[in-house]
Amino acid sequence: MKRTVEIDDTLQECIDGAIESVKEELLSYLAQNPDTDETPDMGNDLDYSGAVHEIVDGSVPIYTQEIADIMYLHGDDVEKAFDDAGIGSKEDGEGWPRGWKATAIYCYIEQQVNNWYHENAGDIFEEWQESQKAKGAA
Repeated sequence: MKRTVEIDDTLQECIDGAIESVKEELLSYLAQNPDTDETPDMGNDLDYSGAVHEIVDGSVPIYTQEIADIMYLHGDDVEKAFDDAGIGSKEDGEGWPRGWKATAIYCYIEQQVNNWYHENAGDIFEEWQESQKAKGAA
């Protein structure tokens, strides 16, 4: 018997939302620190208060089915991000301990946000610097 199942793939939406919030956090940091002369470090500057971790944590799905769907569709990538984070181990043979699937999704979203930041924060900072210079010249 064949069955057709439709699954909502929400992982990219979770990532995009986290990235947008981190971008807003970067712009907020720059507005509060107008003398900044280099791209802020995401870990030390933006996350000093834990803001970035809160953003990533808030982007992780909380519903069991959504977590299961993400693991079904993206399990290998999510599991690799969890393993790369080095924060624990899943017990092979017994499956994932309770709650660790969401932790693995957190690791994946955090990894994607970090990649985005390293690729784009410098450009955003340069645009911000140019806008500051233009304001000063006006």
